Order: sequence, then structure tokens, then C-alpha cells
Amino acid sequence: MNNRKIKIGFTVVSLMLFTLSFGQPASQVQLVSEPSDKAYGRAHIDDLKPIPYPYLSESNVFWEKRIWRVIDFREKINQPLYFPERPQGRWMSLMQILWDSILGGEITAYTYDPSTDNFEELIPMTANQVEMELADTVIVPIPDPNDPSQTINKKVHSPFNPLDVQRVRLKEDWIFDKQRSEMQVRIIGLCPVKEDLDPETGEFRGYKPLFWLYYPEVRPILARFEVFNTKNSAHRLSYDQLFLQRRFSGYIIKEDNVFDRYIADYAIGVDGLLEAERIKEEVLQFESELWVY
Repeated sequence: MNNRKIKIGFTVVSLMLFTLSFGQPASQVQLVSEPSDKAYGRAHIDDLKPIPYPYLSESNVFWEKRIWRVIDFREKINQPLYFPERPQGRWMSLMQILWDSILGGEITAYTYDPSTDNFEELIPMTANQVEMELADTVIVPIPDPNDPSQTINKKVHSPFNPLDVQRVRLKEDWIFDKQRSEMQVRIIGLCPVKEDLDPETGEFRGYKPLFWLYYPEVRPILARFEVFNTKNSAHRLSYDQLFLQRRFSGYIIKEDNVFDRYIADYAIGVDGLLEAERIKEEVLQFESELWVY
């Protein structure tokens, strides 16, 4: 009798476990209290911090060169820095993140001075100063007060649009650390650049640097925003990781030199491109040449 009860009890327990393994009662279905744009829960990156740099001391700096380069967002590899044109939640373009952070007082913009980009000499600007200085002047046709059938052109101020920035300038130091026997790159400054167009004719007049940002101050902001991953949307890098891993393309416009001049000051056209490539190869080959016996 006891054996029979044990068998019946074992059968009942087995059936219950079988039912639970293949089905879930409706009463136990997980309910979502708020709408979500993902099919699964994701950890927020709001609290992420920049990846720490390896400690670097002056006594361990064996070699150093300062480089200025331009990142053009129109290049295919750099497009994740420019898009989306309209913010999609936590997914924003690089310039939109920087612009919102400046207006929110999280980071400081410094005036652009053609004679120097030394942050110890640049003048910091308030958010209102930046907003007023970058307001564009555009020509808008309006009805003529004297003759409504005709129109006249009037200059009006238009708010700054982050989409107008299609390139940024980086100031960075390439340093060989003899303690770790490795080359390290430290970005010092970031300068947004936009096209300079004539407000009346729309004629292209060159490129206009807007302001400088001190990159170590910007890093905590960039660490909290994701960059689109064209290979796998489940693993997106932060902007800080993108710059740290050098996942962008840029061309050199200047190296530190005794004349303090840009490449465009002494080489133009194809000669300028070849000079930029020469500087690039010189920096990249320095480390490898140290290990030639």
C-alpha cells in the first residue's frame, strides 16, 4: 500500500514538472509596466565611465610628436559619428551630444584663436556666448510692405544646427612609453568645423573652425552614449571607446614643427596629400624600427 502511494505521488510530481517545463500559466506571464523599444532588458550606460588611460610619467616618455588631423563625417567609416540626423533616445550624433552638453553646462567651449590652440591661453565661453556667436545669418524673402505683390530679402538669425558640422579637428599627442614599450595616443582637444558660406550668395568660402573642447573633460560625456555598430546591434561601442580604439579615418593637416605651419602653408594639392601620408608613415614606423636589431 505504501509503495503504491509512493508511486502515485512520484507520478504526480513528474507530471507537474513536465507541465511547468513546457508551458507557463497565463497568470505567471511577465507583465511590462512601461513601453520599451527593445525585445529584452538592457543595462543603461548612463553610469559608464571612460576607460582609464595607463599611467604616464615624464621620465618614461622616450619620444613624442603632436599631430593635428581632420575627421570628415562624409567618409563611410566616419558616418556613425554624424548619424542619426534626429536623436533616437540615447542614440545621437557626436555633434548633437557635444552641443547639448555645452548648452547644459556640462562641458566648456573655448574660443577659437587662429594664433594658438593652447588651452592655457584660450578663453572659456559661457553657453549663452556660444549660442549667440554660432547663430547663423540667413536671407529670407518677405513681402514688401510698400508693395505686397513683391518680395524683399531680409537678414534673420537662425539657431545653430549641429547637422551643419561635417568634420572635426583633433589635436593629439603620440607618445612612446618606454616603461611599457608601446605607443600611446592621447587626444588633447577637439574642434568642430563647418562650411563657411556667403549668407547672400551661398558661395563656399572655406571651412570655419567653431570652438575648442578640452577632450579629457568631454570623455565622461562620450562614455555614456552609444555609436551605431553596422555589424552587430547587440554590441555597440561608446563614443569614448570608438576614439580610444581609433575606429575612424582622418588625415593629417599639421605636425609640430619649428615654423609652426600647416601642411597647406607649404604643400598643396597632391603634394599636400603626399606630405600628410609621409608624416603618418613616419609616426607609425617609429615604434617598429625600435625593434630592428
